[in-house]
Amino acid sequence: MPGLTAFGSPLPPRPTTAPFTEDVLVDGCFDRLLRLTAARPAPDRLQGPVLVVAPLSGIRPGLLFDMLASLAPLCDLHVLEWRDAGEVPAVCGGFGLSNCVARIMETVQDLGDGAHLLSLCQSALPALAATALLATSRTLPQPRSLTLIGGKIDPHANPTKGDRFAMDHSLAWFRDHAIDVVAPWRVGAGRPVYSEAAQKRVLMSYMGRHLMDGADIVAKALHDDGLDPIGHPFLPGVSALMDVPAEIFMDTIASVYHANALPRGDMAWFGLPVRPEAIRNTAILTIEGAMDDIASPGQSRVVHDLCPDIPADGHDHHLIPDTGHFSLFHGLPWRTEVLPRVERFLRLHG
Repeated sequence: MPGLTAFGSPLPPRPTTAPFTEDVLVDGCFDRLLRLTAARPAPDRLQGPVLVVAPLSGIRPGLLFDMLASLAPLCDLHVLEWRDAGEVPAVCGGFGLSNCVARIMETVQDLGDGAHLLSLCQSALPALAATALLATSRTLPQPRSLTLIGGKIDPHANPTKGDRFAMDHSLAWFRDHAIDVVAPWRVGAGRPVYSEAAQKRVLMSYMGRHLMDGADIVAKALHDDGLDPIGHPFLPGVSALMDVPAEIFMDTIASVYHANALPRGDMAWFGLPVRPEAIRNTAILTIEGAMDDIASPGQSRVVHDLCPDIPADGHDHHLIPDTGHFSLFHGLPWRTEVLPRVERFLRLHG
């Protein structure tokens, strides 16, 4: 007999076997590069490796299970995921936005020519910056395509309540109210971080605001539409937070929210200018949710204006109706609306 949700609707059947196995290709201080092999690969898999860059926003990679389990049969899937900064020894140094961009660039180079780059949420901007920097090289491999899902490229385009809050508060305020030091009994003792505790307060406030309006985070908590709601339930997944390096958090506030540096042409990577207009040979797909109040409609789409030299058939954009932020990569909207568009785009540019 199938399981039931708290409201009596049937749960989807749980997979009888693990949908993929993981091999660790790179085990770094702040990140891991994984290769996922599907238990049942599709007969007509995509050409070229696909690299999913997990968001470095405090959400653990387990929340991406739906996305990864759906993509693994279709392609040679790789995932760049980030460690809990509280478990990274302080002697490893800091990890800012430029370091994040560097790791994406290095990983694309490791995968070689023909790789597809897929990013979502926080990882969209550093993935775009990495692609722009690679486009200025005559020798380094460039991504064949770049997919941005619910990405915050320009928060000043249709800003959300959260965006306005970040814009209206100073760096000093965030340093005083959002940054903690890792406790002495943990591996990362002494490291400054945007802590799990601080993030949990923000998450609880966000969920509280949406208890009455039916936003997807609340709807998914009441009815989990994921592939495996028993083994990989949504609510514990979205609540399982981790420490984020203080450097990348503060860089994001300063560069993305205050300066809006990338859209304005002012972003730099270790002193080198980041120029999205240099991208010519990488096709770009943007997907937004019409009900997304974390990365609202327009914030990803702006990338097409920033990359005018990509041929017209290398641009694609979709606005998914009645879809919030988390549904862009989890649950039924991901599987029925987003995934088919991603697969079609990757095949077209494979």
